[in-house]
Amino acid sequence: MITNSTKTFQNNNISAEKVHNQSQNDHAHAPKENIATMTSWQTTSSHRSEKANTNDHSLEVENSQPDTDSTSHNMTENPDDFPDGGLRAYLVVLGSFLGLTVVYGFLNSIGVLQLYLQKHQLSKVSTSKTSMIFAVYVLVSYTVSMLGGIAFDELGPRITLAFGTVFLFLGMFFTANCNSLSEFLASFGIVSGIGFGICGGPLAAVISHWFLRKRSQAFALATLGDSVGGIIFPLILNKLFASVSFAWAMRIISFVFLVLLTLATLLVKGRNQEIRPKGEKSIHKPTLRQRSRILYRKSIDFSALKEPAFFFCTLGVCFSETGLVGMATYFPSYVTAVGFSDSTANLTMTIMNCIGILGRYIPGIIADIVGPFNVMIAMMTFTCITVWIIWLLWSSYSCSLASIYVYSVIYGFFNCSVLSLAPSCIAAISQTEVFGQRYGTCYLITGIFVFGGLIAGGAIISSGTITDFRHFIVYCGALYTASVICYLINRYQQTGLRFKVKV
Repeated sequence: MITNSTKTFQNNNISAEKVHNQSQNDHAHAPKENIATMTSWQTTSSHRSEKANTNDHSLEVENSQPDTDSTSHNMTENPDDFPDGGLRAYLVVLGSFLGLTVVYGFLNSIGVLQLYLQKHQLSKVSTSKTSMIFAVYVLVSYTVSMLGGIAFDELGPRITLAFGTVFLFLGMFFTANCNSLSEFLASFGIVSGIGFGICGGPLAAVISHWFLRKRSQAFALATLGDSVGGIIFPLILNKLFASVSFAWAMRIISFVFLVLLTLATLLVKGRNQEIRPKGEKSIHKPTLRQRSRILYRKSIDFSALKEPAFFFCTLGVCFSETGLVGMATYFPSYVTAVGFSDSTANLTMTIMNCIGILGRYIPGIIADIVGPFNVMIAMMTFTCITVWIIWLLWSSYSCSLASIYVYSVIYGFFNCSVLSLAPSCIAAISQTEVFGQRYGTCYLITGIFVFGGLIAGGAIISSGTITDFRHFIVYCGALYTASVICYLINRYQQTGLRFKVKV
């Protein structure tokens, strides 16, 4: 670009000289009455030529800036449109935190439920079949998050969250009475999955309406709820499973979810009108019926996948989330397979989520400084190393409790950044007013990946021997490796081979 600018600069100089010479010749042969007019024209032409030269020179200087500039899409937005702090903005973060404690916190605890069902209600059903429950749950959740994202863009967060809360509460409440595979598929997999999916999109997207410069940090604060939920829900479920029945445990959890999501709905607030481009702001607020029609006409933004940055970002999220959900679902079963108790297995999940608090918040702060993609690549690379070396080469062969605890701590720190940095990465390459739609598009595709990934994981584990689990570890390691490759390609598409750049 600098070369083209320089050529333009030279061409303009040549053109200016030709014009100047021609005007001098014409001036010499022109009648006296035209001399004043031609002199005026010369002055104007010279002024325009100098202005063009100045503009081209500015362009040349601008394009020769150091590589430390940000390439993020959201830097084209006006920072003045975003509060980036204040009481109301952080109340929104608190509401998102409470909601995500339910949505993704329970997702991080799903292994506890899988382990209990495998040993009680579904003890006679193979792992490959019980995996269908959680595969359907994840598929429905991620697919419906598309609708949740579009609904957020058009209806705002509160109406959307209200619908999602109703589905989630009813699904969890009726799961208490399930005893067969088909009943769990219908109640937990489908109804609860719809509720989780509707709530997930708005709770993440609303942060982008209030923060720009501190967006990654705000996402990190909100997604701390993932780890907090992953800590408290396994402890609550274990206590309730032992003291009361499974039915009452699920009923109590459903009311806990209802309270947390109600508080989240009251605290969050969208800013659709404030963040739209000036020319798109409407004087008259559309009615609910009009907004519903717009919502109906809108669909997922598959055209966004034509952008290489968004395409490889989506693939990176797909692979990393498939590895995360698969690990969260089957790691407790791995712990019991190598000879430890259910309480030890559930304790490892609590440890992961405790360490995950730091793994979410610290990378979020760094991401605002060096860019979310740079941090994501680093975190996923260390996750790969942890899976391949500590889990596969050490833990699966030594079967020691020390190796399991060490893996839980290190993996928990690096991998927990997936859920907090993924929205930041999507936001960095998307305009704020379409973030919800793109977020839904990404997680629709991710849901399909995770659905197939969980079924494949259950089939790999099969009878649950240590050899089967070694194969499963290789499978998870391959997923994380593929994720790193996709994020590296994404970064290359945005910046080329430049390293000192915020992206």
